[in-house]
Amino acid sequence: MEKFLVLQAARFGDLVQSKRLVLTLQTQGQVHLAVDESLETLARLLYPDAVIHPLFLHGHDEARAMAANRPAFAALRALRPDAVYNCNFSGLTGAICRLFAPERVIGYRPAPASEGGLLRSPWARLAFQLSRGRRPSPLNLVDFWAWFAPSPLAPERVNPVARPGGQGLGVALAGREARRSLPSPVLASVIQTLSGLLGGPRIVLLGSAAERPAAHRLLRLLPPRMTRQVEDLSGKTDWRGLADAVTGLDVLVTPDTGVMHLAAHLGVPTLAFFLSSAWCHETGPYGLGHSVWQACPACAPCLESAPCPRNVACLDAFRDEHFPRLLARAWAAPDAGAAPALPAGLQCWQSGLDALGATLRLSAGEDADGRLRRSARALLAEWLGLPPGAVADAAPDTPETAGELRRLRELLLPDSEWMLPQGRYA
Repeated sequence: MEKFLVLQAARFGDLVQSKRLVLTLQTQGQVHLAVDESLETLARLLYPDAVIHPLFLHGHDEARAMAANRPAFAALRALRPDAVYNCNFSGLTGAICRLFAPERVIGYRPAPASEGGLLRSPWARLAFQLSRGRRPSPLNLVDFWAWFAPSPLAPERVNPVARPGGQGLGVALAGREARRSLPSPVLASVIQTLSGLLGGPRIVLLGSAAERPAAHRLLRLLPPRMTRQVEDLSGKTDWRGLADAVTGLDVLVTPDTGVMHLAAHLGVPTLAFFLSSAWCHETGPYGLGHSVWQACPACAPCLESAPCPRNVACLDAFRDEHFPRLLARAWAAPDAGAAPALPAGLQCWQSGLDALGATLRLSAGEDADGRLRRSARALLAEWLGLPPGAVADAAPDTPETAGELRRLRELLLPDSEWMLPQGRYA
């Protein structure tokens, strides 16, 4: 039996978004998954058939972390894996990859010692180039990692179709990046609207201990009749408790968070709000049955690390007094053409799937980048060798589209790389 090592050194959401890659490799052999030790329990919950290798990767002094990791590194080297999938463009995971023969490393591998740095595989290089223009980005992160492996698992086999489970309304209070999250007054308005649409359900507040103040602010903004329905679990759950709390919810209201990806993993419908640096075509909920509201002013998506010169203007559409009515109408009529007209700078999307992976269908609003995104998606499908028609939302086959694809090809990759299959070749 073949053995595969997956290195996923990033955070909560990234670990969940590795699912298509991990499940693909499990159909071919035994998967070993190396993660930060803080995520060990979560990794075991998500991937019970994988062998988990906890490492000290975050929040540790480098010298002490290296010393603590020596036994784990020796165990990884002793595995002698047939292939190592490095999911992170990171010097840390690059150093771990030096434990193995370079030709066994897929995704990101160390350059020769004389050069330093990391090398991207052709697939990673292509996806990186496309992502530099983020607005027409056509590729979900789940699928980016999945296509490191040849013939990844069909996308419909990754997550269950999301359906209401009768356990009420969940609320992910905030994400790790504050600017991506709805402020308490806006979130309170959204919750009141949805509570009315759902007939006054149980409401579960979810978050870490850092979100407790946000929970308290939110409770002060909700009417007393609703607060009696609220169960505040912020800071009160471990990984298993969080999964139990999310399981069976009717819907999860969330920014771009790890809890959103956990809900999709469990088949719970998500109603996601993306703004600031969060872009739904890159990290939206994976699978069928999810909705995303995307703020899309001309400056979006931005860099979270850079100060906003417009006082987070992407929040304006959600702060508008008419937004609760728009939300209610879109909830009642999610199909394109039936949903309400939206103000400029706001879109509503419904999740979908095709042979490439996750895609989004615009149900309300305008998408000025749609044509280029469809062309880029067709380019990815061609490069991966997918059959004609496999990508549902590819741009129509016209001379204009053919010329656009030709220009994208010439810009992004030299001719020689179009002769190589998929991203297995580094």
